Amino acid sequence: MKTKITILLSGLLLATCMVKAQQGPPPGQKPPSPEEHSKQVSSKLEKDLTLNPAQKAKVEAAYKNFFTGIEKVRGKMPPPPPPPLPPGKKKSADSLVAIRDAEIKKVLTQAQFTKYKEVEKTMRPPRPQGPPPPNAPDKQQ
Repeated sequence: MKTKITILLSGLLLATCMVKAQQGPPPGQKPPSPEEHSKQVSSKLEKDLTLNPAQKAKVEAAYKNFFTGIEKVRGKMPPPPPPPLPPGKKKSADSLVAIRDAEIKKVLTQAQFTKYKEVEKTMRPPRPQGPPPPNAPDKQQ
């Protein structure tokens, strides 16, 4: 009898954990607006790259343009973690990255830009773990 109760309670605990793990983010939580996101990024870069006020303003403007463009590219996609962009939208996002980096490069010194490239990699959201998307080409032959 004791064994049956233990198994039953273990099963209920396991089921509760699985249900809790499947819940999404809280309904009131939204991703930051492009303005808020660009201010957060420029503040981090200001500390890491020791930007002057003019550089900070231009970096913030470049990131605001970037985040506004990305928001348009993603459209109505769900908030984080976003699924990988389709190939057509990925090209648009990559061109926005190139435009942003060109604007940033005009503002920073060469040493700052080199450090920026290192810092920028740490600011990217983590990629979801798992198998590659179904339409990804297989590298094995």
